[in-house]
Amino acid sequence: MIFSLRQLTLAVALCGLTATTFAANNGKPLRVLASLPITYGLGEVLLKGTDVSLERAASANLPGSRQTAYFTGRGAPALAQLAKDADAVIGLRSLWPDDPLYPISRRSNIRIVEVDAARPVDGALPGIAVQPGNRVDGLNSQPWFSSNNMGRMADVMAADLVRLAPEAKPKIDANLAALKQRLLKLSADSEARLATADNLSVMSLSDHFGYLIGGLNLELVGLDARPDAQWTPEALKALSAMLKDNDVAVVLHHRQPSDAVKAVITESGSRLVVLSTDAGDPVAELEGNVDLVIKGLSGVQPQ
Repeated sequence: MIFSLRQLTLAVALCGLTATTFAANNGKPLRVLASLPITYGLGEVLLKGTDVSLERAASANLPGSRQTAYFTGRGAPALAQLAKDADAVIGLRSLWPDDPLYPISRRSNIRIVEVDAARPVDGALPGIAVQPGNRVDGLNSQPWFSSNNMGRMADVMAADLVRLAPEAKPKIDANLAALKQRLLKLSADSEARLATADNLSVMSLSDHFGYLIGGLNLELVGLDARPDAQWTPEALKALSAMLKDNDVAVVLHHRQPSDAVKAVITESGSRLVVLSTDAGDPVAELEGNVDLVIKGLSGVQPQ
């Protein structure tokens, strides 16, 4: 019988899940590692009230872009020790192929299981919906800023975690239901609030918010994520013209821009809205970001 690569991959993954389930059922509390704010944050929500131990493999403020260097450098001994006693890791390799947590953890524990928060192991559940033509790849794209995608990620993680810790299924299912109820409420409330806004045009100076903008059905006039040093007088003049010509209501950023950029935004009649990224509670972060965007579109100047 000839197996496809997909079938073989699935078989190996399921074997790993089964072996780890046996370990958990033999009295050893399940131990799970995560290193990104989104994977740790969703894991914390789903595993609340269970006996499953969720541990950070890296400091909460360590950017994903620096984790490979950390795990292969000064953080290597700590990760090796954590991985030896861990049953699974939660990562995002289907979205971010350079995610180092699973491959490096596996060096210390060949039996460790990978939970990919963006791709279900068995294909029964849909993975995240990727925007066609999105030029931003990896972590910066932050597809979980779409409430639909965050719900799908929670579904995928919950399904795998229940397989690993079947005794925790009632609590994980309840936590998942509560999380998805919050997301449904957020979607309904934001749709109702946006219906009262006259101008839904936005300009983004960050590459983090494509999915947030798409999820709220806003009109994206332009994206320019250049660093502050590249905002030359000519670039600032072009930005001013774009904002004025398109009557842009809100300009989004993930940090405070330079004073020169702020001045152009204000002079053009647009409002700057600085949003959060990589917070510890991803659901609360999404709720807060949506609220800030809608307030900005409604004419409320963020404090």
